[in-house]
Parts: sequence; C-alpha cells; structure tokens
Amino acid sequence: MELLIKIDLIKYGFQKHIIKLFYASSMQLRYSGSIVLCSLFFFSLFGLNYAFAVPLLSIHTGKSVYEYGDRLSLIFEVSELTGDPITFQIIDDSGKASSPIPIQITSLKTEITAPVPFYKTTFKAGTYHIDAKYSGSNASAVFTLVDSDKIAIPFQYKIFVKLWSDSQQATDTNFVNVIRDLIQYDIIHIPELKNQATNSSVHIPAWVKNDARWWSGGLISDNDFGLAIQYLIKAKIIII
Repeated sequence: MELLIKIDLIKYGFQKHIIKLFYASSMQLRYSGSIVLCSLFFFSLFGLNYAFAVPLLSIHTGKSVYEYGDRLSLIFEVSELTGDPITFQIIDDSGKASSPIPIQITSLKTEITAPVPFYKTTFKAGTYHIDAKYSGSNASAVFTLVDSDKIAIPFQYKIFVKLWSDSQQATDTNFVNVIRDLIQYDIIHIPELKNQATNSSVHIPAWVKNDARWWSGGLISDNDFGLAIQYLIKAKIIII
C-alpha cells in the first residue's frame, strides 16, 4: 500500500513538472511572438511611411528616334503633386550635360515640347540620355538623334535672309556668309567648299531672292530651300 502511494506521488510530481515546463514554454513563445509581431508592425509602418514619402516619377520621350528639324517631346508622370518642380538634364554620349531645366507641374501627367528643333549647330547626331529628378525620386529616358540628310536651318538665318531678300540692310555678301555657315555646319552638303575661301567674284541671280523670300516667309520648307541652294551652287548658277 505504501509503495502504491509513493508511486502515485512520483507520478503526480512528474506531471506537475511537465505542466510547469509547458506553461513556461508557452509564456516564452507568447513573449517571443509579441516581439516578432511588434517588430513586423514597426518595420511595416516604417516601410509604408518611407514609400509614401517619395512620390513615383517616370519619363518618356515622344519617340525613340529624332531627325534634325524635329522637336523633342517629353512626357512626365508622377504619383502625387508635392509642389516641387521636375528638373531634368539632357546628356550626350560623351557625358556632356545641359544646364538643369526646371518644369513646374500642376497635374500628375505633364507633356512638354521643346520650343526649338534639333539643329546641327547645337546638337550632334548620337544617343542622348535625359535624367530627371522630382522630390527625391529619379527617372531617366534615352533617345537617338540621327542625320537622315533632312535639311533643317536654324531660325536666326531666316532673319538675315529675309533682310537680304527684301533689300533691307543686307548685301549679297551677307547672304553668302549665311550659305557659308550652312556649308560649314554640313547643313547644306557641298564638301568641296567646306574649307575653301570665299570666292572674290560672287554671283547670285536676282530671281534667287524670290525663293529666299518665300522660304523666310514660311512658304518653302527648310529642306526644299536647302536642296535648291545646294543644286544652284553645284551647277555654278550661284557662285560663292
């Protein structure tokens, strides 16, 4: 009888020990779980705050390939308006960058078009990168400028040609200087005259002024006017 009582006490003590261990383990797991849950909550909250602190920014060009005479078009998209401007730079394949250009935006999607076309006097053919920044976000785009033999003449030359065609404060020499510049920049393709000195016996038929007047007035395209001058020089009808 005493033996049975001792055995029961041993069993009771063992069970009690097991219960204590189980309780302690449960408490430890609860404590650890609370730490894990608190940690996950903290980092999730921090991550969400960080994500919403920096708006998304994307940039696209109107097309991937441009020719001389085309105007660069850009499309900016942001996830929210912060009041900050978008600032971007155009970088050529040698790493040379333009000055930062700020664009104030008033909507989530903004489209802009360059006021001046691509000219050989300011842009060489090649690959260009556009790097944009907005409220801590960065985005980039790439486009290619190709020389397709399309003639595009910078607007400032039209001013001189218009004065010459209207016989106002411009001489044949002024017109020749314009043509020489266009040849030097390879806008008009006459390689044999590129590094040649000005001819002392300049000859420009009077009727050429009509073509020049139509071109400066926007009635003839840069390409048509340039090809006409190019032909007249090669045929020696115009001597410069």
